[in-house]
Amino acid sequence: MPPLYKFISDPTAVRFLLEGTVKLTPIPELNDPSELLPNVIPDEVERSSIHLRQHGYSDDDMVYLRKEESLLRRLAPSYRAIDTPVSKELATELIRSSFYDSAPLLYQLLNGAAREMSSKVGLFCLTQRYDSLPMWAHYAANAKGLVVEFQDLEDVFPGDDTGVLYQPIPVRYERERVGVTFDPRSHESIFFSKYQDWSYEQEVRVVVPLADCRQVPLGDKPLYLFDIPRTCITKVILGWNVAPSIAEMVRVFARDLNSAVKVLHACFLRGRVHVDMD
Repeated sequence: MPPLYKFISDPTAVRFLLEGTVKLTPIPELNDPSELLPNVIPDEVERSSIHLRQHGYSDDDMVYLRKEESLLRRLAPSYRAIDTPVSKELATELIRSSFYDSAPLLYQLLNGAAREMSSKVGLFCLTQRYDSLPMWAHYAANAKGLVVEFQDLEDVFPGDDTGVLYQPIPVRYERERVGVTFDPRSHESIFFSKYQDWSYEQEVRVVVPLADCRQVPLGDKPLYLFDIPRTCITKVILGWNVAPSIAEMVRVFARDLNSAVKVLHACFLRGRVHVDMD
């Protein structure tokens, strides 16, 4: 996987990253208001149920159904009623049973499960770009902040049987956000779906259960921290508006905490962000 980048508005926070400590953001604290609650729409839930009852599950559906079961077991066990059927025929027979006749109940269960899962995770949000001008403006304090480069995160986060947790996964940008339905793939939209307006971010996310993080009290909301090998941090790119004293502070942090890290300077030239990455 190519390098991934984290924009930082407060340069003093880089000392924790240099030591291999990253901050996870609970979904309710994200900056996109459309992500504050899972997208579960009754009409879509009913249509997905009707489609599966008419056409049945495919082999591909079964792969995602097992991943969905693993995710429920990890994040919302109270909503996991039974094990995934061992075959698509049995899964189809189950969804055609009378239990699935009640659309309001189906919506209530899906909505509850989606809310439970979204409340149990934190996101490590990264980007595939270090040279995005809007990102420097919005997430690095108008270039008074910096960018941290990460390498080989796929080795630290190799994924698991949920297909969602502990794995760097690119966000999907859509004109209309896909809701959570009975389509076995749809649960991924809770974590990796955003409106197309955000596509300039080219975001990649790692989803981690908050229960696996270290909690540090900070006011009325705790910080959720997760440790990674410090060798994953390879570069720090200072914004072109960083004060000389702040730049020197970052260089001292790098020298003392993670001497293999290169500290570079970005510049803004002819309408573009430039960094000599060598």
